[in-house]
Amino acid sequence: MLTKTTTLNSYQAALGVRKRMNAAMRACTSWAMLEEHDKILDMACVDGALLSALNDKMRLTLCGLCEQPEQARAVREMLDDADVISGRVDDIPWRSNSFDIVLLPTAVRGDVIRGAIQEAFRVLHEGGQFVMASSHVQMNEGGLSRREIMRVMQEAGFTAVSCRKNLMCGALVGFKPRKEKEEK
Repeated sequence: MLTKTTTLNSYQAALGVRKRMNAAMRACTSWAMLEEHDKILDMACVDGALLSALNDKMRLTLCGLCEQPEQARAVREMLDDADVISGRVDDIPWRSNSFDIVLLPTAVRGDVIRGAIQEAFRVLHEGGQFVMASSHVQMNEGGLSRREIMRVMQEAGFTAVSCRKNLMCGALVGFKPRKEKEEK
């Protein structure tokens, strides 16, 4: 169903109007260790602002996951090179080991957060980085504290899990470990 908001978003996207990043998105980009040609997934690509900012910053392969098909369509219109589809954060429709960096710049409900973190781990390459925005508001909406989310990240397999501070919004960061080479 089209609403005034989705129609306006689609119209703005078609015109190439760039949306502004919020504090959570800025926290994700400030702690993401980006390199040219990395493949990035924005797990909560609502309006394409984060992907648009990354697209302006350097050459990256950009992918986004939107909850609503209309949102995905509008972001695809705005960023023709981005692979943006609709889906759920706890059931990411990309293959395992597909991404160098996975970003989650928004709060996720407590009943979904475990699945979202496990899916982020699954779709990351070995050595890949997961960056999740955190703020007091987001943690209250999500139902889990930062410490609890960090424990969930470690249980999923992430290593070097840490909480990084920023002025308005921090980030939880973890890495998918590299497999050790077998000695012959």
